[in-house]
Amino acid sequence: MIHPTPRLRFAPSPTGPLHLGGARTAMYNWAAARAMGGTFLLRIEDTDQARSTDVSLQSILAGLRWLGIDWDEGPDKGGAYGPYFQMQRLAMYRATADRLLASGHAYLCYCTSEEIEAGRKQMEAQKVGFTGYNRRCRTLTAEQRTAFEREGRKPNVRYRMPDARVLQVHDLILGDVEVNTRDFDDWVMLRPDGVPLYNFACVVDDIGMQITHVVRGNEHFQNGIKQRLLFEALGAECPLYAHIPLILNKDGKKLSKRDADTNMLDYRDKGFPAEGVFNYIALLGWSFSGDRDVFSRDEMVAAFKIEGIGKSPSKFDDEKLRWMCGEYVRGWTPASLVDRARPWLAAPATQAQFSPQAARLHTLAAAGLELPAVPAHTFQFQAAWLQNVLACYQERIAILSELPGKLPWLFQAAPTMDAAAQKNLAKEPAAKEWLRALADVLAAGIAPPSYRPWLLEQDKSDVRKGADAAVVLPTKKDTAEPVCAFDTPARIEAQCRALVDRLGIKFGSFVHPVRAALTGTDKGPGLFDVVFLLGKETCVDRLRAIGNAP
Repeated sequence: MIHPTPRLRFAPSPTGPLHLGGARTAMYNWAAARAMGGTFLLRIEDTDQARSTDVSLQSILAGLRWLGIDWDEGPDKGGAYGPYFQMQRLAMYRATADRLLASGHAYLCYCTSEEIEAGRKQMEAQKVGFTGYNRRCRTLTAEQRTAFEREGRKPNVRYRMPDARVLQVHDLILGDVEVNTRDFDDWVMLRPDGVPLYNFACVVDDIGMQITHVVRGNEHFQNGIKQRLLFEALGAECPLYAHIPLILNKDGKKLSKRDADTNMLDYRDKGFPAEGVFNYIALLGWSFSGDRDVFSRDEMVAAFKIEGIGKSPSKFDDEKLRWMCGEYVRGWTPASLVDRARPWLAAPATQAQFSPQAARLHTLAAAGLELPAVPAHTFQFQAAWLQNVLACYQERIAILSELPGKLPWLFQAAPTMDAAAQKNLAKEPAAKEWLRALADVLAAGIAPPSYRPWLLEQDKSDVRKGADAAVVLPTKKDTAEPVCAFDTPARIEAQCRALVDRLGIKFGSFVHPVRAALTGTDKGPGLFDVVFLLGKETCVDRLRAIGNAP
């Protein structure tokens, strides 16, 4: 037995950000470790020194943390089986290579890249079937090795693959698979500079860290065969392998950046809920329940088994991802929604408080989206009002970056009219008369006083606070009328309907120009919720401004 408790790992290369496939691999290893009461460790495969950067490493770590994937050993944690960076383990690789050279499982190869390519072309011309390395250094004499070294050649260390050996291997996902070693090359284990290649370092590390299970992409199945033989040569027990299928686009082709944001932090910076992204990625190859797609991390851990991962490739569907994220957004409390949305809404004066999210604001600007402009005093002194504002959009968004473009009408002295609003105002010849009439009704009524963010009003004793605390938006049918000193949305609706009856017009014809005058658009919260949010003075001002315009 390798270790009395399961030990699983995620081993990224810090040559780029955490991408979708890597996130899924990490998630499945993490979930399996947690489900089996084992250990999940993070190992950094940083042997590609030309491309490995600390920026990429920090991006990977941030992506994992954002998804809620924690590790027990590795960077920032330490552990009894370190170091957890491969470039800090070079002495172990050298010692293991020497051991394999001594046992005859490996040999020194002095071939240049030109000689290797010439040998490959010769094999192709002879039509021998396999066209890899021609193994010319397999049987070098000591004299031949000495001659090469006198030429200044520095040898690679190659693994000596068995000749035409049939293997029956078991994979936790793929089942029993038969392979023949004649289809495999004598692969390079160690470069002359002492830096290992993937398959060799992977096995040395898995032995040293006592890894019991390896869950990774199906593209590594052939690597798994090489690694199994290396475990055997070293007299070590091989971990249980599980090779998971690819993630495809919705057309069944290889997933590309055109199909999805492959960088996990792109999802964070666009305001996707981490829980929703986690939930969706978990389903790209694994099923939680026949009748449920939405579940928590704890529920996943309780249900997860490696053997439950499917064999067939999964298709990434951006629409389903957004639907799932919307499910999470709709489940938040109004206070939680405000807290989570704040980095996207904070006015420039308060953005410094959210320096980790500063890049998100630049992302919005680069995408041509209107930057948020909610003043700091709104969050501080008008929390109930702001909760009602965002709650009115909670059913209408899937990601937080959708909010800023929907809110300007609440934070401007006069709304900017879009084409749909202008059309609705021009459609009815008597619309301006109706607006003036409604302005008079509201002026005579007791709608809540207006909170005007653009005036930087910061009065802590704002009299409308009681109304915002008493009335929960959006207004829903069949709910009890709240106790409120001001007109509620229901009372405002009754006043509007009475006005419509008095004017002798259709209610449907009436609401469109009113919404246009108040919000500058034809979409948004319920009209009477709009009036309640804007308050008496702002509504009267906007209605009269349009109603009296030439």
